[in-house]
Amino acid sequence: MPRLIVIAAMLTAAATAAFTPAASAQSSFFGISAPKTPVALHQKLDQPVAPRLLATLEQASHRGLAFRTQPDATVLKAIPGTRLTTDGKVGLLYVGADFCPYCASQRWGVMLTLLRFGKLGGLRYMLSTASDVYPNTVTVTFQHASYQSPYLDFQAVETADRDEQPLMIPNKSQMRILNTFDAPPYVQFAGSIPFVYLDGKYELGQLLVTPDQLKDQNWQQIATALADPKSALFRSVMPRVNLLTAAICHLDGGKPVDVCTAPGVAAAKSVLAK
Repeated sequence: MPRLIVIAAMLTAAATAAFTPAASAQSSFFGISAPKTPVALHQKLDQPVAPRLLATLEQASHRGLAFRTQPDATVLKAIPGTRLTTDGKVGLLYVGADFCPYCASQRWGVMLTLLRFGKLGGLRYMLSTASDVYPNTVTVTFQHASYQSPYLDFQAVETADRDEQPLMIPNKSQMRILNTFDAPPYVQFAGSIPFVYLDGKYELGQLLVTPDQLKDQNWQQIATALADPKSALFRSVMPRVNLLTAAICHLDGGKPVDVCTAPGVAAAKSVLAK
């Protein structure tokens, strides 16, 4: 069974829908007009991500290392958990769903972090559902993702597709973690997604990127903004990404050195809960 978003705002989705392109057809959702997916976006759904997009994200990830602004320490919470892997690598677990707009935005920050420690592949274009808050939030899906890193083991579980149909099932180890740390007192509501767990030591308490920051942009436009140190998106997101990076560096012995000693990561490390 897919895990469910339990954020109360989802119950008033149609009333708060914020993206209604002129080229979109309209559909009815609980008697209220709700946007369908624009054709230009729909055509890319579940297609492999273009090399240009990934290259721009790699550039963004690298540029963010120099951004010295300190993040809010509450972005990341220290927890008394168990390690995710037994191979000596730091384990990062992401649990979400393709339909979820908050998962859609969170994946951008997770990608920026992963690209600092290894090679990310198998990404496909995705949008959140058209019939909820922040409809058609532009993102990728981790369903087919591959990751190669000598430092970090990435585990991704997309529990449901864009139509809210079951997709991937957490394994027993992942379920034990979810049952403990994706529940009060560690989160407000049991079963909340997105859920990001870092090797038993930390979990994300806030979004790295919020859906409203991605409004009215396509994939390449978002990546380009993330790679621009003058953009509001870059300046908002990078301190949070640097904090997650600092936590990984804290757990893996400070490797790779060029990432873990970067000015932005050093600034984030100063607020990291040990």
